[in-house]
Amino acid sequence: MNKYLVTLFGSLLLVGCGEEVTTERVKQETVEVFVAASGELESRQVSVIAPPSVESMWQYQIKQLVPENTKVSKGQVVVSFDDKKVSERLLEKQAELDRAQQELENKQLREVETEEELTLKVAQMQMEYEKAKRKAEIIDNSRSDIDRKKAQIDFTIAENDLALAKRKLLYQQETKALNIKLAQGKVARLTSEVDAFLSDIEKLKVKAPRDGMVIYKANWEGEKPAVGETVRFGQGVMEIAVLEQMQLTAQVSEAESGKIAVGQLVKVYLGTAQELIYRGRVQSLGKVFRDKSHQDKRRIFDVIVEFEQTDIEVMRPGMTARVEVITETLDDVLTISQQAVKNSGGENIVVKSTLTANKDEVISISHVLGAKVVVDKGLAAGDEVVL
Repeated sequence: MNKYLVTLFGSLLLVGCGEEVTTERVKQETVEVFVAASGELESRQVSVIAPPSVESMWQYQIKQLVPENTKVSKGQVVVSFDDKKVSERLLEKQAELDRAQQELENKQLREVETEEELTLKVAQMQMEYEKAKRKAEIIDNSRSDIDRKKAQIDFTIAENDLALAKRKLLYQQETKALNIKLAQGKVARLTSEVDAFLSDIEKLKVKAPRDGMVIYKANWEGEKPAVGETVRFGQGVMEIAVLEQMQLTAQVSEAESGKIAVGQLVKVYLGTAQELIYRGRVQSLGKVFRDKSHQDKRRIFDVIVEFEQTDIEVMRPGMTARVEVITETLDDVLTISQQAVKNSGGENIVVKSTLTANKDEVISISHVLGAKVVVDKGLAAGDEVVL
């Protein structure tokens, strides 16, 4: 109580002298030493949606696009690409298939007709053969040698004609299946090609592979896709992100990298209308250092932070955050605002407020923690310093 009265008296004395001085009391408290970084939220489970593989197509025009930040279900169409070129090729191939099917029907009819004709021919030749055979076998001494020889020749001719007719029928029966099979093969090939075009048209309606939220993917110029724009094969259009499995990728400077370890506590400050604080832990560290961006050549490495609890009502992929990786906890240390510290000649100096006057004091600082510093020499708990 007496100390408070002395401080109050000193402050009134300074005001009475016409000087307005703001002071701060040295605190003794437990503080957390941290590495400050920035980061961006992302989902651990993400499906990239890109144009499908369609024969002879390299450019795809977006015909329909589900709005960004829409929650979609597995199997729901999320983006459709223009199928005009595929539809035109489908019409051409369908016409070829119709002609091939008509040719197959005609071929089957012709083969049946030809087989019937040849069967009748064999029956006719069989009758001629039997007739000639009977004449050749007749024994009649009244006939001349010429008649007997003529009958024998007619029998030989009939026998040859019958054999030839049978061979023609056999050849037709053997080739009929092959000719029909060739025509059927053509129909099957064209049917397969038509089915492939129908499948391509269906593939151009890309569906969500899982439940999640739609997040557009920007191109190398930072532009997000829109209906009517053209994208290349393999170029990602959007991502389907699972909100229940959010994580954060923090960018830590190369100079601070040695202070980071797996398992450390992390505080994440999301820049919403009212800044929200979430807790997590370092889950893994990047393997290599890299430039922060094409324009910013500062060297950084990535730190993956896993949240203790995911807030699906607030957290969204792509949200930026302020990050504090807690590297050490200091108990019962002295702290003051960094604003109270001045540097002169390489020494840290504060203005200590006393009952009679203000006095410069050289202090030793062990840690700088954002807007406050930890003092390990030069001040005591309860001292007043001028800001």
